[in-house]
Amino acid sequence: MRSDEVGVFNRETRLLIVRFHQLTTVFETGMIKVKCSACKLISFVPYKHALILLLLWTSAISDVFANCSRPIQVPVAISGYIVMYRDHQFSGMIPDFLSLIEQKSNCRFTYIHVPKNRQEIMFERGEADLLIATVKTDRRQKIGDFIPFIKLRPTLISVESGQAPIHRFRDLLQRKELKLVVVRAYDYGPEYRSIVEAMHLQKRLIVETDSVSVARLMRGNPHYVTIMTPTLFYGMVQTEQRLEGMAGKVRYETVTELDWIESGIYVSKTSLKSSEQNFLKSQIERLATTDAIWKAYLQHYPADVVKVGMRRRD
Repeated sequence: MRSDEVGVFNRETRLLIVRFHQLTTVFETGMIKVKCSACKLISFVPYKHALILLLLWTSAISDVFANCSRPIQVPVAISGYIVMYRDHQFSGMIPDFLSLIEQKSNCRFTYIHVPKNRQEIMFERGEADLLIATVKTDRRQKIGDFIPFIKLRPTLISVESGQAPIHRFRDLLQRKELKLVVVRAYDYGPEYRSIVEAMHLQKRLIVETDSVSVARLMRGNPHYVTIMTPTLFYGMVQTEQRLEGMAGKVRYETVTELDWIESGIYVSKTSLKSSEQNFLKSQIERLATTDAIWKAYLQHYPADVVKVGMRRRD
């Protein structure tokens, strides 16, 4: 190849790599005609160089279109602004977030509506690829890689009835008239598990399959309280018709034993290929480090809920 051919060839090759998705090729006698619609440039490349171009183009295409070999399985439960279901379609903060990945890749997310405890079982068995809107725990770390979105603080939640405030778990244990209502499979750390066990031993624990059922029980009985993140409970009250009338009556109390925790998404270590794991982790992490999640929360939650239960991720 002559030196002038090398210069043209290298220049055109770089251009093809950068804008490969806008290229079209048309075979002509003894040459390949390469058209770059972005730069309005037409060049003719000898067949002996065409293979190199083809390999470069194929490699670039494979990077974009080989991210996910199948639909990514995502079990979900309806939970306020996080996950909603309207007009036969899932939406909300997490589906909207994952749709950003769909726009830039061939990955598609299939949502499966199941209770929270079923989500955990599916993830442990390798039947689910992502575990969303969840907190980091030692148990989950064994089967998935965690990408944090935000820091949340679980609080003691009650329907306002003029009762004395509760600042520590011992206050709750001493208030014999109160019962604790929790969602099966919710886990906010060892201190949370400890108070749940203590209330169970006192026969003052009620376990429900979902957060809406918890709130419905609380609406009808001022002596029922729960432990949940304020963002989840607030969003549920605002979006669930069955909880109409509770807005403005809910009290969120910080408890000394309940500290800030990371909330985000787990990517399965067992159900996905290594390449799929790495791609999804990199894309989720990339988006999580932007302001997209934080701004989405601020759009949905009032200042008092943000102040008591929400912080940016580290």
